[in-house]
Amino acid sequence: MAGLALLRNLYDGSTEDAQRRIADVRRVLADEEFAAGEVTTEGDVATGYRLWSTRYDEPGNLLIAVEQPAVWSLLDDIEPGDALDAACGTGRHARRLVDLGHRVTGVDLTPEMLAIAGNAVPQARFLPADLLALPFPAQRFDLVVCGLAIAHLPEPRAAIAELGRVLRPGGKLVISALHPFQAHLGWHAPFQDADGNRGFIREHPHTHGDYLAAFGAAGLTVRACLEPTLGLAEVAAKRRAFRHLPETTTDAYLGLPAVLVWEAEKTSDPLPSASA
Repeated sequence: MAGLALLRNLYDGSTEDAQRRIADVRRVLADEEFAAGEVTTEGDVATGYRLWSTRYDEPGNLLIAVEQPAVWSLLDDIEPGDALDAACGTGRHARRLVDLGHRVTGVDLTPEMLAIAGNAVPQARFLPADLLALPFPAQRFDLVVCGLAIAHLPEPRAAIAELGRVLRPGGKLVISALHPFQAHLGWHAPFQDADGNRGFIREHPHTHGDYLAAFGAAGLTVRACLEPTLGLAEVAAKRRAFRHLPETTTDAYLGLPAVLVWEAEKTSDPLPSASA
Protein backbone atom coordinates (compact mmCIF):
# COMPACT_ATOMS: atom_id res chain seq x y z
CA MET A 1 0.00 0.00 0.00
CA ALA A 2 2.73 2.45 0.95
CA GLY A 3 4.73 1.47 -2.15
CA LEU A 4 1.75 2.23 -4.40
CA ALA A 5 1.26 5.58 -2.66
CA LEU A 6 4.94 6.36 -3.24
CA LEU A 7 4.76 5.47 -6.94
CA ARG A 8 1.63 7.56 -7.52
CA ASN A 9 3.39 10.62 -6.06
CA LEU A 10 6.84 9.92 -7.50
CA TYR A 11 7.07 13.23 -9.36
CA ASP A 12 4.48 15.40 -7.62
CA GLY A 13 4.99 14.46 -3.97
CA SER A 14 7.34 16.15 -1.56
CA THR A 15 10.33 14.65 0.23
CA GLU A 16 8.33 14.86 3.45
CA ASP A 17 5.51 12.83 1.86
CA ALA A 18 7.98 10.16 0.77
CA GLN A 19 9.52 10.02 4.23
CA ARG A 20 6.07 9.50 5.77
CA ARG A 21 5.37 6.61 3.41
CA ILE A 22 8.74 5.00 4.23
CA ALA A 23 7.97 5.41 7.93
CA ASP A 24 4.65 3.65 7.30
CA VAL A 25 6.51 0.70 5.76
CA ARG A 26 8.82 0.45 8.77
CA ARG A 27 5.87 0.67 11.17
CA VAL A 28 3.99 -2.10 9.37
CA LEU A 29 7.05 -4.36 9.32
CA ALA A 30 7.46 -3.89 13.06
CA ASP A 31 3.77 -4.47 13.85
CA GLU A 32 3.12 -7.96 15.24
CA GLU A 33 -0.53 -7.83 14.17
CA PHE A 34 0.52 -7.50 10.52
CA ALA A 35 3.22 -10.14 10.93
CA ALA A 36 0.57 -12.62 12.08
CA GLY A 37 -1.45 -12.02 8.90
CA GLU A 38 -4.89 -13.46 8.13
CA VAL A 39 -5.44 -16.92 6.69
CA THR A 40 -7.06 -16.42 3.27
CA THR A 41 -7.64 -19.42 1.03
CA GLU A 42 -8.48 -19.51 -2.68
CA GLY A 43 -11.73 -21.09 -3.78
CA ASP A 44 -12.88 -21.95 -7.28
CA VAL A 45 -15.88 -20.02 -8.58
CA ALA A 46 -18.54 -22.59 -7.62
CA THR A 47 -17.10 -23.25 -4.16
CA GLY A 48 -16.26 -19.64 -3.42
CA TYR A 49 -19.69 -18.27 -4.24
CA ARG A 50 -21.40 -21.12 -2.40
CA LEU A 51 -19.49 -20.16 0.74
CA TRP A 52 -20.07 -16.45 0.10
CA SER A 53 -23.79 -16.74 -0.67
CA THR A 54 -25.06 -16.20 2.88
CA ARG A 55 -23.10 -12.93 3.23
CA TYR A 56 -22.91 -11.68 -0.35
CA ASP A 57 -25.61 -9.03 0.07
CA GLU A 58 -24.18 -7.59 3.28
CA PRO A 59 -23.14 -3.90 3.07
CA GLY A 60 -19.51 -3.02 2.39
CA ASN A 61 -18.81 -4.58 -1.02
CA LEU A 62 -16.85 -1.69 -2.53
CA LEU A 63 -16.85 -3.10 -6.08
CA ILE A 64 -20.63 -3.36 -6.16
CA ALA A 65 -20.88 0.17 -4.78
CA VAL A 66 -18.85 1.44 -7.73
CA GLU A 67 -20.14 -0.96 -10.41
CA GLN A 68 -23.89 -0.92 -9.87
CA PRO A 69 -24.63 2.77 -10.59
CA ALA A 70 -22.56 2.57 -13.79
CA VAL A 71 -24.32 -0.57 -15.04
CA TRP A 72 -27.76 0.77 -14.16
CA SER A 73 -27.06 4.06 -15.94
CA LEU A 74 -26.70 2.04 -19.16
CA LEU A 75 -29.74 -0.17 -18.47
CA ASP A 76 -31.97 2.87 -17.95
CA ASP A 77 -31.69 3.78 -21.66
CA ILE A 78 -32.56 0.32 -23.07
CA GLU A 79 -36.10 -0.50 -24.18
CA PRO A 80 -37.79 -3.32 -22.20
CA GLY A 81 -37.70 -6.77 -23.77
CA ASP A 82 -36.43 -10.28 -23.12
CA ALA A 83 -33.43 -9.93 -20.81
CA LEU A 84 -30.87 -12.42 -19.52
CA ASP A 85 -28.95 -11.80 -16.31
CA ALA A 86 -25.95 -14.10 -16.80
CA ALA A 87 -24.03 -15.01 -13.63
CA CYS A 88 -26.91 -13.35 -11.79
CA GLY A 89 -25.70 -14.09 -8.26
CA THR A 90 -28.35 -13.06 -5.74
CA GLY A 91 -30.33 -11.19 -8.39
CA ARG A 92 -29.39 -7.54 -7.89
CA HIS A 93 -29.35 -6.73 -11.63
CA ALA A 94 -32.34 -9.02 -12.27
CA ARG A 95 -34.35 -6.98 -9.77
CA ARG A 96 -33.47 -3.77 -11.58
CA LEU A 97 -34.35 -5.29 -14.96
CA VAL A 98 -37.77 -6.37 -13.66
CA ASP A 99 -38.36 -2.86 -12.32
CA LEU A 100 -37.53 -1.48 -15.78
CA GLY A 101 -40.18 -3.70 -17.38
CA HIS A 102 -38.05 -6.51 -18.86
CA ARG A 103 -39.06 -10.17 -19.01
CA VAL A 104 -36.11 -11.56 -17.04
CA THR A 105 -34.30 -14.87 -16.97
CA GLY A 106 -31.33 -15.30 -14.64
CA VAL A 107 -28.66 -18.00 -14.71
CA ASP A 108 -25.83 -18.78 -12.33
CA LEU A 109 -23.39 -21.58 -11.58
CA THR A 110 -24.18 -21.62 -7.85
CA PRO A 111 -27.46 -23.15 -6.60
CA GLU A 112 -27.20 -21.29 -3.30
CA MET A 113 -27.03 -17.94 -5.11
CA LEU A 114 -29.96 -18.93 -7.34
CA ALA A 115 -32.10 -19.80 -4.33
CA ILE A 116 -31.54 -16.34 -2.85
CA ALA A 117 -32.24 -14.68 -6.22
CA GLY A 118 -35.46 -16.65 -6.65
CA ASN A 119 -36.75 -15.46 -3.28
CA ALA A 120 -35.62 -11.87 -3.87
CA VAL A 121 -36.99 -11.54 -7.41
CA PRO A 122 -40.01 -13.85 -7.80
CA GLN A 123 -41.04 -12.10 -11.04
CA ALA A 124 -37.97 -13.53 -12.82
CA ARG A 125 -37.13 -17.09 -13.86
CA PHE A 126 -33.82 -18.54 -12.61
CA LEU A 127 -31.90 -21.54 -13.95
CA PRO A 128 -28.52 -23.18 -13.24
CA ALA A 129 -26.09 -22.62 -16.11
CA ASP A 130 -22.46 -21.95 -17.02
CA LEU A 131 -21.44 -18.79 -18.90
CA LEU A 132 -19.66 -20.99 -21.43
CA ALA A 133 -22.72 -23.14 -22.21
CA LEU A 134 -25.96 -21.20 -21.93
CA PRO A 135 -29.07 -23.41 -22.30
CA PHE A 136 -30.83 -21.14 -24.81
CA PRO A 137 -31.21 -21.05 -28.59
CA ALA A 138 -29.41 -18.44 -30.64
CA GLN A 139 -30.93 -14.95 -30.75
CA ARG A 140 -33.16 -15.55 -27.71
CA PHE A 141 -32.68 -12.22 -25.90
CA ASP A 142 -32.87 -8.48 -26.58
CA LEU A 143 -30.51 -7.70 -23.68
CA VAL A 144 -27.82 -9.66 -21.85
CA VAL A 145 -26.28 -8.42 -18.60
CA CYS A 146 -23.25 -10.03 -16.95
CA GLY A 147 -22.04 -8.42 -13.74
CA LEU A 148 -18.61 -8.90 -12.13
CA ALA A 149 -18.15 -12.46 -13.38
CA ILE A 150 -16.22 -12.59 -16.63
CA ALA A 151 -12.83 -11.76 -15.07
CA HIS A 152 -13.05 -15.00 -13.09
CA LEU A 153 -12.40 -16.78 -16.40
CA PRO A 154 -8.80 -17.14 -17.64
CA GLU A 155 -9.81 -15.52 -20.95
CA PRO A 156 -13.00 -13.66 -21.97
CA ARG A 157 -13.38 -14.60 -25.63
CA ALA A 158 -15.39 -17.83 -25.29
CA ALA A 159 -17.80 -16.37 -22.75
CA ILE A 160 -18.39 -13.21 -24.80
CA ALA A 161 -19.00 -15.38 -27.87
CA GLU A 162 -21.63 -17.33 -25.94
CA LEU A 163 -23.28 -14.18 -24.57
CA GLY A 164 -23.34 -12.75 -28.09
CA ARG A 165 -24.78 -15.96 -29.50
CA VAL A 166 -28.01 -15.63 -27.50
CA LEU A 167 -28.46 -11.96 -28.47
CA ARG A 168 -30.83 -10.94 -31.24
CA PRO A 169 -29.51 -8.62 -33.99
CA GLY A 170 -29.54 -5.11 -32.55
CA GLY A 171 -29.56 -6.51 -29.01
CA LYS A 172 -27.38 -5.07 -26.27
CA LEU A 173 -24.75 -6.68 -24.07
CA VAL A 174 -23.81 -4.92 -20.81
CA ILE A 175 -20.95 -6.50 -18.88
CA SER A 176 -18.85 -5.40 -15.93
CA ALA A 177 -15.61 -6.74 -14.49
CA LEU A 178 -12.89 -5.83 -12.06
CA HIS A 179 -10.70 -3.28 -13.82
CA PRO A 180 -7.51 -4.89 -15.18
CA PHE A 181 -5.44 -2.25 -13.40
CA GLN A 182 -6.71 -3.52 -10.05
CA ALA A 183 -6.26 -7.14 -11.09
CA HIS A 184 -2.62 -6.39 -11.93
CA LEU A 185 -2.26 -4.89 -8.43
CA GLY A 186 -3.34 -8.25 -7.01
CA TRP A 187 -7.00 -7.61 -6.26
CA HIS A 188 -9.27 -10.66 -6.20
CA ALA A 189 -12.85 -11.17 -5.02
CA PRO A 190 -12.56 -11.46 -1.20
CA PHE A 191 -15.28 -13.07 0.87
CA GLN A 192 -16.12 -14.43 4.29
CA ASP A 193 -18.15 -17.58 4.77
CA ALA A 194 -20.94 -17.95 7.33
CA ASP A 195 -18.34 -18.66 10.04
CA GLY A 196 -16.22 -15.61 9.20
CA ASN A 197 -13.41 -17.51 7.48
CA ARG A 198 -11.72 -15.44 4.76
CA GLY A 199 -11.20 -16.56 1.18
CA PHE A 200 -10.91 -15.22 -2.34
CA ILE A 201 -11.98 -16.04 -5.89
CA ARG A 202 -9.34 -15.28 -8.51
CA GLU A 203 -9.73 -12.35 -10.92
CA HIS A 204 -7.81 -12.29 -14.22
CA PRO A 205 -6.44 -9.01 -15.68
CA HIS A 206 -8.17 -8.97 -19.09
CA THR A 207 -7.06 -5.87 -20.96
CA HIS A 208 -9.15 -3.48 -23.02
CA GLY A 209 -7.57 -5.09 -26.07
CA ASP A 210 -8.70 -8.54 -24.91
CA TYR A 211 -12.28 -7.33 -24.64
CA LEU A 212 -12.24 -5.44 -27.93
CA ALA A 213 -10.94 -8.50 -29.77
CA ALA A 214 -13.60 -10.68 -28.15
CA PHE A 215 -16.39 -8.24 -29.03
CA GLY A 216 -15.25 -8.03 -32.64
CA ALA A 217 -15.06 -11.80 -33.00
CA ALA A 218 -18.57 -12.16 -31.59
CA GLY A 219 -20.10 -9.64 -34.00
CA LEU A 220 -20.50 -6.99 -31.29
CA THR A 221 -19.83 -3.26 -31.67
CA VAL A 222 -18.88 -1.26 -28.57
CA ARG A 223 -21.29 1.58 -27.79
CA ALA A 224 -19.94 2.66 -24.39
CA CYS A 225 -17.05 1.99 -22.02
CA LEU A 226 -17.25 3.27 -18.44
CA GLU A 227 -14.41 3.16 -15.89
CA PRO A 228 -15.80 4.31 -12.51
CA THR A 229 -13.17 5.16 -9.93
CA LEU A 230 -12.67 4.64 -6.22
CA GLY A 231 -13.97 7.46 -4.02
CA LEU A 232 -13.34 8.12 -0.35
CA ALA A 233 -16.11 5.77 0.77
CA GLU A 234 -14.66 2.89 -1.25
CA VAL A 235 -11.11 3.58 -0.03
CA ALA A 236 -12.38 3.46 3.56
CA ALA A 237 -13.92 0.06 2.76
CA LYS A 238 -10.36 -1.32 2.44
CA ARG A 239 -10.98 -2.12 6.08
CA ARG A 240 -7.67 -3.37 7.45
CA ALA A 241 -5.42 -1.03 5.49
CA PHE A 242 -7.55 2.04 6.16
CA ARG A 243 -7.82 1.29 9.86
CA HIS A 244 -4.05 1.24 10.26
CA LEU A 245 -2.89 3.61 7.47
CA PRO A 246 -5.77 5.88 6.43
CA GLU A 247 -3.66 8.59 4.77
CA THR A 248 -1.44 6.13 2.93
CA THR A 249 -4.41 4.03 1.78
CA THR A 250 -6.10 7.15 0.46
CA ASP A 251 -2.97 8.24 -1.40
CA ALA A 252 -2.65 4.75 -2.88
CA TYR A 253 -6.21 4.16 -4.11
CA LEU A 254 -8.26 7.35 -4.35
CA GLY A 255 -9.25 8.05 -7.95
CA LEU A 256 -7.99 4.77 -9.43
CA PRO A 257 -10.32 2.95 -11.87
CA ALA A 258 -12.07 0.11 -10.05
CA VAL A 259 -14.40 -1.46 -12.58
CA LEU A 260 -14.68 -1.78 -16.35
CA VAL A 261 -18.23 -1.58 -17.75
CA TRP A 262 -18.96 -2.22 -21.43
CA GLU A 263 -22.06 -1.77 -23.54
CA ALA A 264 -21.96 -3.50 -26.93
CA GLU A 265 -24.54 -4.06 -29.67
CA LYS A 266 -24.89 -7.12 -31.89
CA THR A 267 -24.35 -5.73 -35.36
CA SER A 268 -23.09 -8.69 -37.40
CA ASP A 269 -22.59 -12.45 -37.44
CA PRO A 270 -19.67 -13.76 -35.37
CA LEU A 271 -16.41 -14.54 -37.06
CA PRO A 272 -15.77 -18.26 -37.68
CA SER A 273 -13.10 -18.32 -34.94
CA ALA A 274 -15.35 -16.82 -32.24
CA SER A 275 -16.47 -20.25 -31.02
CA ALA A 276 -13.07 -21.93 -31.42
